[in-house]
Amino acid sequence: MLEVNLTGEIRHHYDEESSLPAHNLVIKPLLEQSKSAYIFGLKKDDELFKANSDILISERGKFRFDSSKECVIGHEQLWNATMWKRGSIIILLQGDEFDFSDIFKSTYRPVLTLTPNMGNTVSATKRCKEERELGNIAICFPASNGIEWMTIYANDKALEEIMKQAENNCREKAYYTRKE
Repeated sequence: MLEVNLTGEIRHHYDEESSLPAHNLVIKPLLEQSKSAYIFGLKKDDELFKANSDILISERGKFRFDSSKECVIGHEQLWNATMWKRGSIIILLQGDEFDFSDIFKSTYRPVLTLTPNMGNTVSATKRCKEERELGNIAICFPASNGIEWMTIYANDKALEEIMKQAENNCREKAYYTRKE
């Protein structure tokens, strides 16, 4: 899996109600191209659910985003929530070919990860892996760090192409080896 950072130097230290560039430049374009998007781990009695219930449709233990409505602008707190306040959010893209080039221009520090379960609900991670096996691309926003990172699940061939797009387009690639 490939992880890219969406928030740069501010990391997860942002006001959860604020609008961030990633909302319009990363999340909205992905949602517009998605076959579906879900949130795992949010409870109906949570304040965050109550504040966003107009865009969430209950579906077998999780919530599907209502694609007929605006699900980002006006709902930034849902996307930005950290510390397991909302669970994991996944966006599913049909098939294994997607051009991330423009989206990656607004992201940072691409890195391969071997620990996709960290910071995510088990059910979201399981669904992402299932979608990858079906030949689709799944994108996961962690329950622990809001929109600081997104993890991209894809089969080996597609992941290789996505990694090339990340290397060619992401900002600040050498985060862990930068000079002081």
